[in-house]
Amino acid sequence: MSSTLRLSAPTSSPTPTPTTPTGRARARSAATARLAMVTAAAAVVAGGLVTVATAGPAQAATVSQPLRTMVANLPVATEVHTGYDRDLFNLWIDADGDGCNTRYEVLIAEATTTPSVGSGCSLSGGVWYSYYDGATWTDPADLDIDHMVPLAEAWDSGARNWTAAQREAYANDLGDPRPLVAVTDNVNQSKSDQDPAEWMPSLTSVYCRYITDWTADKTRWGLSVDSAEKSALTSYAASCTNSTVTVDVVLGSGSTATATATATATATATATATSTAGTCAGTNGTDVDIPDAGSPVTSAITISGCSHTAASSTSTVYVNIVHTYRGDLSIYLYAPDGTYYVLKSASSSDSTANVITTYTANLSSETSNGAWSLSVKDNYSGDTGYINTWTLTV
Repeated sequence: MSSTLRLSAPTSSPTPTPTTPTGRARARSAATARLAMVTAAAAVVAGGLVTVATAGPAQAATVSQPLRTMVANLPVATEVHTGYDRDLFNLWIDADGDGCNTRYEVLIAEATTTPSVGSGCSLSGGVWYSYYDGATWTDPADLDIDHMVPLAEAWDSGARNWTAAQREAYANDLGDPRPLVAVTDNVNQSKSDQDPAEWMPSLTSVYCRYITDWTADKTRWGLSVDSAEKSALTSYAASCTNSTVTVDVVLGSGSTATATATATATATATATATSTAGTCAGTNGTDVDIPDAGSPVTSAITISGCSHTAASSTSTVYVNIVHTYRGDLSIYLYAPDGTYYVLKSASSSDSTANVITTYTANLSSETSNGAWSLSVKDNYSGDTGYINTWTLTV
C-alpha cells in the first residue's frame, strides 16, 4: 500500500522584482539536469505508483497564476507543531555524485563571480550577494543556504505526513531556483523558522520578491498556510505588481483547497457508506469519464453513522481507474472540510495502463462522517479513461 500527503502588511509599497529569477534558473540548469537524470534512473514502478527515491522531485503539473491569485489559493489550515526533528529531513545530499552536495551546488549556481572548485568541492575566488540584506561575501563560510520555507515550517504545514523520500527531496530541491537561497549566515539564523507574518528581510525593496518566492515554494510543495500567514501574504501582495508566477508543482494541485472550486465532472457519483463492526467504509462504483488533459472530475462517497468520530490514522483508499496511460493522472482525496490529500502525482514517464491500488492515509485529524471526494485530473493530452470504482475505509 502507498502512503499519502496531507495538504491542508507593510507601511510602504515595496519595489517590485521579477517573479522568476531567470539568472539563477540558468545558473542552476546543469545541476537540475543532472538531478533529473538521477531521478529518472531511480523511479521505481511499485504497486501502480512511481516512487521517487532521490532529491530530484517529479513535477505533477505547471501552474501559472497572478501573484495575488496564487496567494488567495493557498489552503489555510492550523499548523501542527508536534514531532518535528531536523534529522527527519536528509541534508545535504550529493544526488548526482559529482562530489558537491546540495549546499555547494547552490553556492556555485548563485555566485555572482564563479568560484574555482577544488578537491572535496572546496570553493575559492567566488563572490556572493545575499539579497535579504544586500551584503556581498567572498568567503562561502559566511553564507547559509536558507530554505525559503524553513523545514520546521514545512513540517507544521504538511511535511509531517510526507514520506522520508519526499522530505529529502524537499530539503534538497534543486528543481526550482526559489526554494534554496544563499544568504548571510546570521540573517538566516535570525529568520529561523518564522513565516512572513513573523519575519521579513531587512531590505523593504525585496519584500515582493520574498513573498513571491515564499508563495511559489508553498504552492510547489502543496503546503498550507495559517491564518496570520495568509493575511500577511495577502497584505504584502496587494502592494506588489500582480505579475504572473509560474511554478512546477511537485505535490498538491496548485489550486484551491475546495474540490468543487475546480472540479467539472462529466458525471458526479455519490454513494452512501455502510458501517460494520466499528469500521466505516463506502464504495462508489459509478463510472466517471476523465477528460483528456481536461478539468478534474470527482466521485463522492458520503460516510454517515460511524461509531468513531475521528477517522483512522491508517485509513485506506482503494482506487480502480481504467486509463491507457496512468502517468497522466494526479489523484487527490478531499475530506469533508475541504482538506486534500495527495494520493498520486502525475509522471510523464509512467506509461503503464490503469491505476489499481490501495493507498493508506493518516486521516486522524478528520471527522469520519461527511462527504468525501476522489478527484482525478488528466494532466497530459493523448489518452483517456474513467474512474471505475473506489472504496474509502476510515
